[in-house]
Amino acid sequence: GRGQQGKKHHESPRSQPRNAPNKKSQFHSPKRRKKILLLHGNRQTGELLLGRLDKARQALARELALDIIAPDAPHLYSDDDKLDYDDMNRVGPAVSTRWQRTWWHRKENTYAGLEKSISMLEDTWNNDDHEFVAIMGFSQGSRLAHIISMLHTMTNGVAFPGLKCVVHFSGYGDCPMPDNFYALLKNQWSADISSSILMKLNDSVSQNYNFEDVQINVPSLHVMGESDELIPLQSSEALMKWYIQPTQHRHPGNHFVPVKKTDIQRYLQFFNDVEKTNITPSYQPTMATDNNNRTAGNVAEPPTISPHYDEAIEKTENRISTKSNTIPDEEHAQAQIDEVTALAQIFPTEFCLLSKSTPNDPGNFDPDDYFEENRTYEHPIKHSILLQPQDGLEQNEEQLWPPTDISLCIQYPAEYPDVSPMISLIHEMNYLEFSLQASEVLLDEVRKSMEEELGMPCVMGMVYAARDFFESGGLASCTNSTNSTKASSLAEKNETPETEEQSSLSSLTLLRPSNAARIKECNDQGLQVACAMLGRAQSVDDEEVVTMNGTMAEGKGGIWKYTIGLVGKPSAGKSTFFNAATAFARQRGEGGGEVRCEDKGVDEDGGSGIILGGASMAPHPFTTIDPNIGYCLIPAPAGACPEDEEDGCAKLIQCGLTLGSSHGRDSKGRWLIPVCLKDVAGLVPGAYQGRGRGNKFLDDLTDSQVLIHIVDASGSSDEEGNKISSDDSRDDLKNPLNDLEWVRNELVEWVYFNLSSKWDSVLRKGQQRLIGMFSGYKQSQSFTYDVLTAVENFVKEKEGRDNIFDDLEAFDEGDLHRLVSAFLGMRFPMALALNKNDIPSATQYIKDIESKLPIHGAHIGIGLSAHSEMEFIRHHLTVAIKSSSTDPSPSQPKVVNETMGGRVWDCLQSAISLREPQLIFPVNDMRTYEPLPNMTNYATRDISLPNHGFISCIIAAGGSAPSQWSSQRKLYSPSTKSDAKHALRDVILMKPGSKVEDVFLGLKGMGALEGEFVRAEGASRIGENSKPVSKSEIVGRHNRILRIMTTKRQVWQQK
Repeated sequence: GRGQQGKKHHESPRSQPRNAPNKKSQFHSPKRRKKILLLHGNRQTGELLLGRLDKARQALARELALDIIAPDAPHLYSDDDKLDYDDMNRVGPAVSTRWQRTWWHRKENTYAGLEKSISMLEDTWNNDDHEFVAIMGFSQGSRLAHIISMLHTMTNGVAFPGLKCVVHFSGYGDCPMPDNFYALLKNQWSADISSSILMKLNDSVSQNYNFEDVQINVPSLHVMGESDELIPLQSSEALMKWYIQPTQHRHPGNHFVPVKKTDIQRYLQFFNDVEKTNITPSYQPTMATDNNNRTAGNVAEPPTISPHYDEAIEKTENRISTKSNTIPDEEHAQAQIDEVTALAQIFPTEFCLLSKSTPNDPGNFDPDDYFEENRTYEHPIKHSILLQPQDGLEQNEEQLWPPTDISLCIQYPAEYPDVSPMISLIHEMNYLEFSLQASEVLLDEVRKSMEEELGMPCVMGMVYAARDFFESGGLASCTNSTNSTKASSLAEKNETPETEEQSSLSSLTLLRPSNAARIKECNDQGLQVACAMLGRAQSVDDEEVVTMNGTMAEGKGGIWKYTIGLVGKPSAGKSTFFNAATAFARQRGEGGGEVRCEDKGVDEDGGSGIILGGASMAPHPFTTIDPNIGYCLIPAPAGACPEDEEDGCAKLIQCGLTLGSSHGRDSKGRWLIPVCLKDVAGLVPGAYQGRGRGNKFLDDLTDSQVLIHIVDASGSSDEEGNKISSDDSRDDLKNPLNDLEWVRNELVEWVYFNLSSKWDSVLRKGQQRLIGMFSGYKQSQSFTYDVLTAVENFVKEKEGRDNIFDDLEAFDEGDLHRLVSAFLGMRFPMALALNKNDIPSATQYIKDIESKLPIHGAHIGIGLSAHSEMEFIRHHLTVAIKSSSTDPSPSQPKVVNETMGGRVWDCLQSAISLREPQLIFPVNDMRTYEPLPNMTNYATRDISLPNHGFISCIIAAGGSAPSQWSSQRKLYSPSTKSDAKHALRDVILMKPGSKVEDVFLGLKGMGALEGEFVRAEGASRIGENSKPVSKSEIVGRHNRILRIMTTKRQVWQQK
């Protein structure tokens, strides 16, 4: 073999044989898993074929420890190519070829590009990271596998060393070997070919050398379809004649790789037989004497193995596995497991875990329970979700959906969700049933959704994007050119779409019916329950969190990537609010929060020539089609910081210390903490049924901890965001109170719809199943259990019904609405941004809403003008950009009223106060409160830090810049002008219920700490004597100033 030097050998013929020590093969060494090389067909890709083979791939990996590698061919298919054998019978116009691959470009009997394909595959085969033992090929890939088998045989096993067997799917052998194969053998492999064959090659031209005289003594399995129109049975049977003692497997289908249970069992049996018999291929080619009975040939003499074979296999024997790191760190692992758990609850019948997991308690293992308490996951995690219409919705499946099941397969890299997952499709359809173009377009739509949510769990959005592709007619638009072929293929396979009667069964509900009055009453009762729970949670001292089951706790502790979701009808001002809060930043995972010109929806400051990024804005519905994601800065909730205590700042001044802040402070001196803000697509009535951008909108909400409902308090637009003229007499359309009601109703119906459509499953498995389904909305089971307990107590008091969750068969629609309403009230507490308060008509509406709070899930309302504050931000951003410009005479931006009421900040603070994170201040000294040395990177380079323009706005509003900001250099610097040690500079947001150990792990993940935990000490107030805290102690305001010592001693630990 040529290993990594293969290209050099291709540039010049081999002339001298290589000598190698005669070492015994370690072919059966169990130290690493063996690999199968999978070769896709013409106009296909490795990813597509591997996705269709996923069931077989799983079985081979599980039963025989064989992994499949499926590279893409090195050549792009061209419409100008001469049709290859497996293209001969194609009907209908060709589809787009911009992504399709081919192993060669066929010109008469010359396979142009064959040499490059073989070179690429040999480099892959000889790569030190893999140990290949077999080849599987489909259609054109089978033809290439046959050529490689011939090459392997004629070079005495030097080419592709260690090849033990080959599997042909829809292979063909009734055509001559390509003309350029002769030149390939003679010019590049002459040193490894037996002298007798080499003599014949030298004496022949390509047309005269009879390759049929060579029989391949590599075990082979030939899989062929009895209804295959592209590769008839006789063509596949002709291929068998090239091999000694081949085996055959027929299936009744068309041109595809079968992966039914019986098929997979046959593949397993074949590989088992090869392994058990331990066949050593003969590398002395056998010359057939009877071309009419080639399968009867036998090897007359013991196999003669070329001395070059030992050298070829030596590289295989001495390979060292350099397996890439697929194990995520604790933070990423937890995010992945949390998403898997949520997906399994939201899609209970569609979800399938493909990677391995180990039961924590085998005796009580529940295969349908995906929570960590039940199983331990192995990484990388891989799973699939069956794509199908939403239960209860009327769909014309025959036209909109494929004829058989199709699933989206997802595998998590170690750094997911910070990087994109690997995706593919799993199905058993052939090209005629589900075209390659449809596969690519569908995957493109899924990737778009994935890219929009980079940095956050994105699988649910990908599933909804795939559903939208089918339900919007995407499949039909991709397959119009092959409809007739598809119909005939389905007829041949006797496959019929699911009948209307069958599909309607899923829409049946086993809940007892309730009238509208009952449902409204129960919805209101659910809100009462949620309000009572929120009030209790906010009144509890943080030291009591330990005794609470889940009301305060969020499940597992850790750093909280806090997200606020902006909701509201189209054109209420969400994007304007977003731009004011984030200073026109739209991150989408690209980092830094810099003002960029390339964002969609750029906004040009009138006449200044400055282009700002940010969320798109316009006075019409669906300005925001996809979510805008950026960091905003929020004043810390009252009492959350040590300096909020009486005389806190005075004590610092007495000690000669300077109070720091990594992200700056507002005009009232409040700590500004970074929080992710998500402005999602506009919502319209009926979104839970898929209207507007409903599915995508509702999916985006699950990333949020609290919601801000942006309300058009002026009453100037209807419920779908269309502007209402000032002389319109329809007062009922103008009242913003109506917006509060129907927006929350959409959220309730979304969850209610998902639960009610699967109520039969709830009845079978009981309360635990119900808890699991609620937990799927990215919430802990303990949290959900608290909600159920509160609802149960409420019903017992109000209706005299005891233990209602022990009798779920008695539930009516009102009961479920009550439960959903209570859960959403706790899961998504809401603040109101009463926008457009600068319009006269808003004054009375705002007073009416404030007098009725809490109402419709909203607890507090802040009157504001997002447009005015955005203009303030725009002005100072423009000034900052102009001041940094190299233009010697920049035009002056327009003058605006330089006032900023800070109402956007107040609204953000009111929202985060509804579900407060626990603020922890890590320090390296409990007297000076100096920051950890390794936290400097966070304070100078973190993606959440405000940029120059944002800092200018903070200062203009009366606030102060971040501690590490250099105003002279206009950048973050590890050392400031005064080089002062800023006290309490850094803060991290922890989930309620987190322990000291969670803080340690979070800081370790940030690179702020190294080594293992030794001990810790904490304090609540500035100047308070520190006390030892244990690793398992819950963190809260009583120990928020925290110093952690580790086994990795640093300078600060030596004091």
